[in-house]
Amino acid sequence: MNCEIAINLNGVVVEVTANPGRINFTKGEQFETEMANRQKVISGDGFNTMTTAENRRQWMHRKLDAWIDGEDNA
Repeated sequence: MNCEIAINLNGVVVEVTANPGRINFTKGEQFETEMANRQKVISGDGFNTMTTAENRRQWMHRKLDAWIDGEDNA
């Protein structure tokens, strides 16, 4: 089983646990705050910017896509 916990400075945003048969996203106490965060951050390519909320959403979607594709480290 793979487990990752996303946090911000105030607490848990989301916990993602995955195994071949199940993926689970559990909202933390900071989920709503993080999803409303409009602060701009630099994307992984170093050239584009996005909001903190967009960055977190993309991370969660990548986790789900990896699980759908059967990757071991979803």
